Amino acid sequence: RRVHGGEGGHFFIFVFAVMHTNVKFAVCALILQAILIILFGCCTTYDDRAQAKNDLDPSITIANRYPFFQDIHVMIFVGFGFLMTFLYRHGFGAVGYNFMVSVFCLQWAILTRGFWHNAYQKDWPRIPISVETLIGADFATASVLIAFGGVLGKVTAPQLLFIGLVQIVLYSLNEMIGVEVLEVADIGGTMFIHAFGAYFGLACAWMIGPKAARGHCDLASNAPSDQFAMIGTLFLWLFWPSFNAAMADGSRQHRAVINTLLSISVSTFVAFAGSAILRKKNKFDMIDVQNATLAGGVGVGACADLMLEPYGAMLIGATTGLVSVFGFNVLMPYLEEKISLYDTCGIHNLHGMPSIIGGIACAIASSVTSHHDYGEGASSAIPILFTARDGNRGSEKQAGLQMAMLIISLAIGIGGGLITGLIVRQPIFGHPTLLYDDQEFWRTEEDYLADMDTEMVQTPNGKQS
Repeated sequence: RRVHGGEGGHFFIFVFAVMHTNVKFAVCALILQAILIILFGCCTTYDDRAQAKNDLDPSITIANRYPFFQDIHVMIFVGFGFLMTFLYRHGFGAVGYNFMVSVFCLQWAILTRGFWHNAYQKDWPRIPISVETLIGADFATASVLIAFGGVLGKVTAPQLLFIGLVQIVLYSLNEMIGVEVLEVADIGGTMFIHAFGAYFGLACAWMIGPKAARGHCDLASNAPSDQFAMIGTLFLWLFWPSFNAAMADGSRQHRAVINTLLSISVSTFVAFAGSAILRKKNKFDMIDVQNATLAGGVGVGACADLMLEPYGAMLIGATTGLVSVFGFNVLMPYLEEKISLYDTCGIHNLHGMPSIIGGIACAIASSVTSHHDYGEGASSAIPILFTARDGNRGSEKQAGLQMAMLIISLAIGIGGGLITGLIVRQPIFGHPTLLYDDQEFWRTEEDYLADMDTEMVQTPNGKQS
């Protein structure tokens, strides 16, 4: 019986291995969705505010969070999706895979975030779902989309699905460590989302390769694809203040909007300047305009709700914008040549380095934060910082924990990305034979034209003329 069972398992693996890559995805997707439905039935419920018993309570409303949730949702599905359409032969894959992996990660993140929270509390109630839960799931999904940018055009649907499956679990663990254990400030996810997601994606991209990606003829854009990518940039730019301010309250939310807008405005301005200086013939380059302009939103996220003063937010924007342009123009080609790191979208330049700068800036800001800055309502104004400090945590210790969280995010991201990349490079997942090209896995214009030609040459009895 053991031999028979082993033979059955080998047969299943063989059948799965020889399937078309998209069929592998379909089988895995249907199984995962069935499992998710069962888990939601067993492990989740509506938050108290969404229960029917409160239908007549006029004080219960989602008006204060839902507009922010809408903005973030647009960033996830439109902003990130269209930003990656710059590859002129991979537009379907950019938007389509973005859509697919996002809807999976949203569901999976609700469960994993709830699991790690319950594990820390050592209590296992059903996971309550509220608008805040959905915002948190969007944040987790954003980390996967950042990583996707590093492997764009080099992975298949089953590979991307597995990357999302693993990354969401590790993201939720990392977030739990920061929020529950260390109690650090990171209102806009500079460390939890951007640092973790970027370096997970870079490690994964390094493991996947392939060397054929370097200088590939289809790793290029044209005028229409760059214009579509700018749609993504503009949506991200417009809604980034909502991204950083969504989970803040009162004056914290007000400051987060102001600081983010100032920072991202400055990063945009200096990105144009840096592009003009560093690019050939001193011409602006759309790569810089599409990406480096957003670096200020990444950098200021961790400390967006703190008393930075306007000039502080602007300094973060200027620093991250210039570093990002430098990354696209100088560091990115260097890393490709020296260590064979092929980062399709330049996530190291937009999310990686700016998130490190932002993490350090937040450590500095928290080290000089005091009750005097926020008045008598300090504990309610910045609950993470001051609730912890009321338990004998000083400014210096808070700064140290902020830096520790940055290092932990990088460590979990890089370690998880290396292991995940090693797994998905195995042949069973399927690999694209055409890099940066939709033709292998998507119905493209060539397929429709071929179908039309076939129909035109068919005779009435079905035989070819």
